[in-house]
Amino acid sequence: MKTAGPRRRILVATLVMAAGGGVAGGCSNSSGNASGSGGASGAASGGTPGEGSGGASASGGGSGTGGRATGTGGAGPSGTGGGGRAGMGGSAVDGGSPPDATTGGGGAAGDGTSCTMGTWPTADPTVAGPFATVTETNVGPAVGAGADGGAPVAFTMFRPKDLAQTGLCHPVITWGNGTGSNPSLYKVLLNHLASHGFVVIASDSPNVAQGTPAPMVAGVTWVLEQNDDPASALYHKIDATHIGATDHSQGGFATPSAGGDSQITTIAALCGASNQRNLHGPAMLFCGGMDTTVPCSTIQTTFNAISNQPVMLASYLSVDHGSWLTFRGTKPSVVEATVAAWMRVHLMNDTALRPWFYGASCKLCTDPAWQVMQKMMDQ
Repeated sequence: MKTAGPRRRILVATLVMAAGGGVAGGCSNSSGNASGSGGASGAASGGTPGEGSGGASASGGGSGTGGRATGTGGAGPSGTGGGGRAGMGGSAVDGGSPPDATTGGGGAAGDGTSCTMGTWPTADPTVAGPFATVTETNVGPAVGAGADGGAPVAFTMFRPKDLAQTGLCHPVITWGNGTGSNPSLYKVLLNHLASHGFVVIASDSPNVAQGTPAPMVAGVTWVLEQNDDPASALYHKIDATHIGATDHSQGGFATPSAGGDSQITTIAALCGASNQRNLHGPAMLFCGGMDTTVPCSTIQTTFNAISNQPVMLASYLSVDHGSWLTFRGTKPSVVEATVAAWMRVHLMNDTALRPWFYGASCKLCTDPAWQVMQKMMDQ
């Protein structure tokens, strides 16, 4: 069994060099990498160089092909348009999963057929999953703290475009941003998770550890409400028994707290963690071996405190607080693929990926790029 190294509290971002060479905010300011309603169009202060697919598309919520409600079973007026979330930004396409999703205001309402609970087929977490994805902005309740302590903000949802594609019920992942950041900074990771079949609900709050109710838990509650709403695209498509939480930085401190909620069955806290003795499922705690913002010693304190659930402390030795993130292209980084694998194991029962994490000779345990500690993960 190996040990992990170094700690400190996160408040603001540090700039890191992305794999593609651009400068990106490991925990960027509120500018993020999405500019206005037209998506990401250039490097924002402290953010990442933009890629035009991010943010809110110009077609808006009431567009002809992508409104919140379409002519077939929509929640709004019939025809090809639909009510959408007009004036709230609609949705944009993240181009990371095959094939590209259409732009518009969030897709049609659910088809009314109920999904089936079951084990998902195994899949390679290092590449995009089988689902085309759609990103919906300004959904859900306004909760938590806005920028500079402003008004509460809503959520961004990353999900499979066709939720009936396999007939299986989709697990849920709630996401928490780093300080001053927004979901668009993490769109490669979140879109990757959606391509594997997860419905990802991401708070837009730049201070996701603040607020009552906690934004990460409020997002889960809203998704479960949509599962019971015939006007929602999520209607009867959600697996309410398999819900995960993951994050970055300040979100990493919020995730163990969210893990105390009985709805959440596994967590993966990335570059930040707080003590939580009331988890309801396995936990992966990640740190960067070169992180001086939240060193691994900080994360180890949380690892040491967990005694009631399987827990792994995994340090990827060559990265710092944010260089593990993918800022260019669509291929996930090693760490992002590992998060997808963890969620597949614990939310989809993908047993073929279990050896990545479990047992003394697990895949991460024997890879020299990683330094790993485990508790209650012998098998």
